[in-house]
Amino acid sequence: MPFDLWLTFAAASMALLLIPGPTVLLILSYALSKGRSVAVAADRLRHVIARPSIITWITRAGGTALVAMGILTATLRRSTT
Repeated sequence: MPFDLWLTFAAASMALLLIPGPTVLLILSYALSKGRSVAVAADRLRHVIARPSIITWITRAGGTALVAMGILTATLRRSTT
């Protein structure tokens, strides 16, 4: 492995070790692959989603969707048998 490639890998690995959290790693990967504007948008989205009221809303919406799918599945099974 060429030294400059190894040095780049070592620097990227060190950056990943020093930065906490999986969402920050996701934003870092976006920044490296797509550019700064996408990373800034992802970071802003992360701050919006991190609010407790939004997490509660997302959780309730997901629970409601699961209950609806369960009812729909039970209804369809009864009508086909």
